[in-house]
Amino acid sequence: MTAPLRRPVFDAIPDERVREFFQWFYEFLSGQPLLLGRFEHFEIEVTQAETGLLIPHNLGFVPLDILPTSVTGPGTVTFNYTAFTENFISITTTGACKVRFFGGSYVNENV
Repeated sequence: MTAPLRRPVFDAIPDERVREFFQWFYEFLSGQPLLLGRFEHFEIEVTQAETGLLIPHNLGFVPLDILPTSVTGPGTVTFNYTAFTENFISITTTGACKVRFFGGSYVNENV
């Protein structure tokens, strides 16, 4: 599982150029919205229409966000957000398909 970006101890880096690079790199990464969260990638293949199919996720929290990356095959997928739990993501499909997505939660500390 991915972990939130932690701030390095810059003072512990003796070389000034290396310290400046890591400070710049950390600031750059901190400004990337898609890195401000905890996500895992999933790939699920179903062979028929499914209603409320439970997919174990092992995230350690109830996911709030889904970022689909692809759906192939004749079926379509619906993510049943209100049925998500600390252990499962729930989907409904209209037929056979392969579904790839990132599941997790975006964290915006400015909100």
